[in-house]
Amino acid sequence: MKMNRIVILLTLFISLNCYGQETNEIKFTYENFEKEFLKYLPTQKEGVSDKSFSFGQMVVSETKKQVENNISKFNVADYWNIVTAFYSLKESKDVWSIAFKKMAESDGSCEYLKSFKDRARFYEDIKELYDEYLIKCTQNLANSDNVKFDLDKYIDKNKLNNGLVKLIQKIKLDDQKYRKADEKIFKLKQPELDKKNEILIDSLYSKYKTYIGKSLVGERFNSVMWAVIQHSNLEMMEKFLPIIHKAVESKELNNTTLKMLLDRVYWLKYNYQIFGSQQGIDIADEKIRQQVIKKYGIE
Repeated sequence: MKMNRIVILLTLFISLNCYGQETNEIKFTYENFEKEFLKYLPTQKEGVSDKSFSFGQMVVSETKKQVENNISKFNVADYWNIVTAFYSLKESKDVWSIAFKKMAESDGSCEYLKSFKDRARFYEDIKELYDEYLIKCTQNLANSDNVKFDLDKYIDKNKLNNGLVKLIQKIKLDDQKYRKADEKIFKLKQPELDKKNEILIDSLYSKYKTYIGKSLVGERFNSVMWAVIQHSNLEMMEKFLPIIHKAVESKELNNTTLKMLLDRVYWLKYNYQIFGSQQGIDIADEKIRQQVIKKYGIE
């Protein structure tokens, strides 16, 4: 399941209490939530540190840019980001729990609920509701297990190269094989697969001279090459950064992937990030952020 937007939860987030006054005196409801969020401007409440307030402002601003001030464009990642921002800003639980419900009832929510449960600082404050939605997801996924993806039909329907798509699918499976296992198994088994995938991606680029994106492997597998690069080393990331940039410009890849790669590169080189996708890493100052945004033409 794709995650088309950055999950800003995975950065700078510290454990905070969730109590606050009604957001800017805006009366959020489930029905008007998107409209009211677009009018919302953060204010620094008592007990919210400058760092947390700056983080919350950044998340709110980035989310508004992502949805282009259009109430019809909110998706699962946007709602998750809003929960994160409101919780960090100590907005009331009544408010951020609406965003949580919106997230949990959006397409793709199961992946978020499963993947980030252990890292969601707000989990203990909404544990019962969180687990309720997670159980529903697990049951729905179990019921859909019998409906298997037909790779051959996908290749035929999209008129794709059979060998290339099947190789990319294998790379995708290997990239995720032990990534969610316990730390000991992950460290023991995943690095070998990652190294193998890096060699394969290198060779595919040498052969095709372009990013392996939508045109070559379709929508389902367009982020596989990026994922291998994202999980590689700084040398490989810097080598492929211009290629990822070009792929985003040519609509072969979503621009969220470029943001995440830039964050990883800047973290490894300078120990700060630009957009906020890396957990526990400081955001660059605004001057540097704007320089990078301008250089790569992304918001």
